[in-house]
Amino acid sequence: MEEERKLLVGIDLGWETTQMTCFDFVSYEPVPIGRKIQGQRVYEIPTGLAVNPANGEWYWIDEEYAKQDGVICLHHLLADVLRDEKITAGRYSIESYQALKRFIVKLLSLLKEYYPADMIRRLVITVAERRERFREYLTAICGELGIPKGSLVIQNHRQSYMYYAVSQPKELWAHNVGLFEMENNMLLYSQIDIDKKTVPYIVGVIQKDLSDGIDWAALEKEGASHISYAFLNAANTALHKQLVTTVYVTGKGFEGPWADEALKELCVGRRVFRGQNLFTKGACYAARELAGEGKLGQCLFLDEDMIACNVLLRVYHDASVQDVMLAKAGALWSEVDSSIDVIPDEEEEIRITIQDVLKHETRAHMLSLSGFAGRENKMTRFTIRIRFAASNTCIVTLKDNGFGEYCPSSNRVWERYITV
Repeated sequence: MEEERKLLVGIDLGWETTQMTCFDFVSYEPVPIGRKIQGQRVYEIPTGLAVNPANGEWYWIDEEYAKQDGVICLHHLLADVLRDEKITAGRYSIESYQALKRFIVKLLSLLKEYYPADMIRRLVITVAERRERFREYLTAICGELGIPKGSLVIQNHRQSYMYYAVSQPKELWAHNVGLFEMENNMLLYSQIDIDKKTVPYIVGVIQKDLSDGIDWAALEKEGASHISYAFLNAANTALHKQLVTTVYVTGKGFEGPWADEALKELCVGRRVFRGQNLFTKGACYAARELAGEGKLGQCLFLDEDMIACNVLLRVYHDASVQDVMLAKAGALWSEVDSSIDVIPDEEEEIRITIQDVLKHETRAHMLSLSGFAGRENKMTRFTIRIRFAASNTCIVTLKDNGFGEYCPSSNRVWERYITV
């Protein structure tokens, strides 16, 4: 008998460090998952691996074993994976897919130290930006590890930030919420806007890159006082005339002592929180929601990677006409892939309904079945499949499956693009 799938897991797969959390149903909060180093749990894991080609052993990049002669170190794993299908270091070469798989296997094995008998029910992996190679590799890797495609979601940091912010006490998101990220000569500002005039609430996020307004070379030369001035100048410009009462800051750039005084000044009229685990917790909250265990049903999350409409198919089922939901607003457009089998009963067209949740408009698209004419009534079974080519482009595919031995399939496939 298969073990029950219980674990709701969030992973922040970062360029330099990776963090993992698992949802705890006692505290009803994400809890960190870490490695034991000299008896202490460490929760920030360098995103890199070391391999000994002589025996095929793999180590964390910061283990003592990684310092042995002959060991190959992959310090910039994600960048290497994104760069090419093969990673080469000296005479050693490995497929980038296999290197990333080794890292994910070692990472997920840490869960067994905490939950030895439990399996993953929902896994959300968050990255700074969703890249096609990451999505392709991570989907295949998790499939090989026994995590079904429907149990995995890959989302960007903006989406994890939305889930994190709205999972906090309501008084913290009574107005707009801001987030500053500073790392590797980069300063980003992301602001969550919540439209509470609608039901459900529409939660969106707008991101601005403030990096160009800062002289990073001068910061390194002139020290902490200049960093503080440059950050506060950029932050106050971004927050000017904005009703932002809660601000989060994250990233290695805020770890210097200068940040303590600068954030005190930013606190005037606002609540400011600093930490490095916002994205992994946001991914874990998303896993909870997507597993149907959450409490954010009153919120609909939307950004440029999400669809802003419901897609429904009108059918006759259980003695009544019904609209079956094939895609739901708030889903990542690249993750939408649903299908349903239908048997037309003297129907010459199918009805696809698009409900735009932002414009509050409903449009019906009648799609002709004339290309499949010539069959007796109720002697054709079609598969209707819904996917998206972009957040505003729906693909409707109709496939003729025939009707058993009485009416063989013609193998015809009909496809239509609908702008939503």
